[in-house]
Amino acid sequence: MQQTAQTHAEAYLKLCRISKSFAHNGLLLPVLDRLDLEVRTGELVALIGPSGCGKTTLLHIISGITPYDAGTILLNGRDLIDPHRHVAYMQQKDLLLPWRTALGNTLLGPEIAGEDLKRAEDEALQLFQEFGLAGFEHLYPAQLSSGMRQRVALIRTILCHREILLLDEPFSALDALTRSQLHQWLLHAWQRFRHTIIFVTHDVEEALVLADRVYVLTERPTNVKAIVDVPLPRPRQSTLPEFVQLKATLLRWLHVERDGFL
Repeated sequence: MQQTAQTHAEAYLKLCRISKSFAHNGLLLPVLDRLDLEVRTGELVALIGPSGCGKTTLLHIISGITPYDAGTILLNGRDLIDPHRHVAYMQQKDLLLPWRTALGNTLLGPEIAGEDLKRAEDEALQLFQEFGLAGFEHLYPAQLSSGMRQRVALIRTILCHREILLLDEPFSALDALTRSQLHQWLLHAWQRFRHTIIFVTHDVEEALVLADRVYVLTERPTNVKAIVDVPLPRPRQSTLPEFVQLKATLLRWLHVERDGFL
């Protein structure tokens, strides 16, 4: 499954000087401070940084859940007016509805959008086959393993048919083997559909296995500390010298602010 991401000179999604503060105990707590971010068409970008630095807030802003205080978000050079038309968001918890089957959960997006449900179901069943979930379509979330639930949530996100996917630590609660398998399923879906993907992770190796570029964020108020390209062919092996060198680079950037050195 060796394939590199398709990139373009012009940024598909561009965040310019985004700032956000929240009220806390009667004071304004700055979370994002004039943050710039660019993600090219079909690119897979990872965000890493200290816990609580505002990574999830940033995804909420891009998805339209949370308004921002200042700055501009551009999609193909134009203001992003209605994020819900272009962005699908898979949050850290799978948020599957317990009273709906696995298949029923994946059809939520097309159902809300008023799409042809027969066509959406056919597409969902194909994805269940590709994601190793054939035969589990009519089980309920409580009957599925955590890895299966995350795959169902990913299928649901794909079936929203948006150009941009936001993934907030989608694999953090899984064991190492299940996480590795889901990496491969995510890459398979990305290479098939060519979504533009932004994902948050605390795992440096996960960022390097999946991403074309990694944004390293600072402590609050958050800005971009470094942008690291990952020019390695896929599939990527964590034992290769080039991978190990990039991992060391990311770890240095993550610790530079705390320890005061590069």
